[in-house]
Amino acid sequence: MDYRKKFETILAQYQQQGEPVFVEFRQLVDSVKFTERATHSIHPYTAKLLANIPYFFFNNSYFINPKHKILDPFCGSGTVLLEAKLAGLNSYGSDANPLARLITRVKCNNFDIVKIQSYKEEIQKKLNDNEKEEEISYKNLKSLEFWFEKHIQLQLKSIYNAILHISDIKYREFFLLCFSNCVRKVSNADSRISVPVKINPTRYSETSQHRIKYEKKLEELKVVNVTEKYFDIVNQNIKRVKNKININTSKYVGKVISNDSRNLSNLKDESIDLILTSPPYAGAQKYIRASSLNLYWLGYNNLNDLDKENIGRENYKKDEYKILRKTGIKNADYLLQKIFDINPLRAYIAANYLLEMTDALQESARVLKKNSHLILIASNNMVCGFDFKTQEYLKDILLQLGFSIVCEMVDDIKSYGLMTKRNKTASIITCEHILILKKNG
Repeated sequence: MDYRKKFETILAQYQQQGEPVFVEFRQLVDSVKFTERATHSIHPYTAKLLANIPYFFFNNSYFINPKHKILDPFCGSGTVLLEAKLAGLNSYGSDANPLARLITRVKCNNFDIVKIQSYKEEIQKKLNDNEKEEEISYKNLKSLEFWFEKHIQLQLKSIYNAILHISDIKYREFFLLCFSNCVRKVSNADSRISVPVKINPTRYSETSQHRIKYEKKLEELKVVNVTEKYFDIVNQNIKRVKNKININTSKYVGKVISNDSRNLSNLKDESIDLILTSPPYAGAQKYIRASSLNLYWLGYNNLNDLDKENIGRENYKKDEYKILRKTGIKNADYLLQKIFDINPLRAYIAANYLLEMTDALQESARVLKKNSHLILIASNNMVCGFDFKTQEYLKDILLQLGFSIVCEMVDDIKSYGLMTKRNKTASIITCEHILILKKNG
């Protein structure tokens, strides 16, 4: 289906009323079950972009022709890259979170099911051999004891060691991603909260359904067979890979090219036909912390260094936020000074976010062809009781970089993970702004 006419109707409404048009992408694209589509659900990830949005734009002749190259400089878990590939387009992405990059690669890679099954049998054999050993070589860490029962730690370590024997990196990553998926499921972390928080049934009354549920979960963890749970996940993901193969996307590229949206040196000037992206939020996201249990088991031990690579991060030393940085955006700087008078750290987080986003958007502008579109999905949030208009500030940056606004839409968010709600400093994000801009020729 070509969504060109639907978009042209929205565009005409925008041009007539001169203000953002309210839309519901779940209704605009309501014929596709994205949770069952290809490899979208291969691994959970916090704050995923609604897949209906890239689907709408990639199946739309107003924006796309078959030879177009797509970029998502903040690709997260690869929703944009996968939908581009499914639409018969080549796509490229960047993300600072190693877990996000792993999910994207596995989502978009082409696999041979026979090879996957063969490697699965190798892992099973290795695990069976380990069961015969008297002792598994394992380095016990106290931090793990907080999140995992001892028998679960041992089983996870055994599975991880078996996966590392796979010589083909692409297939090893498939099984590592299944392993990462399993990690959180067998931890003591509350599944309802994106960042790891230990389950505590006593927070609820004795008759509460939540208490009953969590007490049951903790009892199950005492006897859980991690190996069985792991291979259940493997089998589910094999089915997802088969679904993707049936769509026949093997000749199209969905490739992660960078871990920093401010450095896309693998892409030439004016080599991209369309950018569609949802950048991180100003101090409202905790991507690394939310992924911490997965990242640790995947071998990433220094999470502080990973956090420093993220735009929108929150952790700064006192010496860093003694002086408020100017962004060059008049309205933003006026508001940031007000925030600084109340909370210097929150002001610094927001200011540094805009400065780093300026660098990232400048790099995106470099690689985008003239007269081509950039579609930005962004949201506002509250900072210290003030309305921090992220989408307006990012739009101002792009206008300064030589873009012109084509259309603006607003879509309500029915539910959104990873939003942090701080007492008197922030609020839950409830809608997304879809900004469509054109790079001037």
